Amino acid sequence: MFEYGCAVETAHYFVVENNKWAIGMAHERASSQPEIYKKASVFGMPGYEIDGMDVLAVRAAAKTAIARARAGEGPTLLECLTYRYRGHSVADPDELRSADEKQFWRDRDPIKRFEAYLLEQTLTSETDLKAVRDKITEVVEDALTFAEESPDPSPADLYKYIFAED
Repeated sequence: MFEYGCAVETAHYFVVENNKWAIGMAHERASSQPEIYKKASVFGMPGYEIDGMDVLAVRAAAKTAIARARAGEGPTLLECLTYRYRGHSVADPDELRSADEKQFWRDRDPIKRFEAYLLEQTLTSETDLKAVRDKITEVVEDALTFAEESPDPSPADLYKYIFAED
């Protein structure tokens, strides 16, 4: 689970990406109040639960939160329910989640769902989507090559870029 804060002029909105798992423990077992959006009221702001697997639902909620912030109505908390398909790290062999649970969420993949929507609405073609996928693959492969061919960073740089510099 990750938390993000986004500045919008002088007000804020906050997004919690709730991927349902905290390393090897289900989020529902780790919190006395697993519905994170409900915690917003403690801070005097509205909170909303969003289907984080629905690109358009997230966009609509973000637009509402931004408009609210720009109108001077204060911050909003958005909890986007999503899913982490794999273990948390190499130390997490991902043995605690059932195959059925993983398949349920894979069937709701946001990229595939959004592509299907774009095609159903005739907003794009399969050829255009393939071109986008190919471009993404190229960018990722270029980044991977750059990373693999770059020298290891100096230990002296460990604390660089942690804090804003004047």
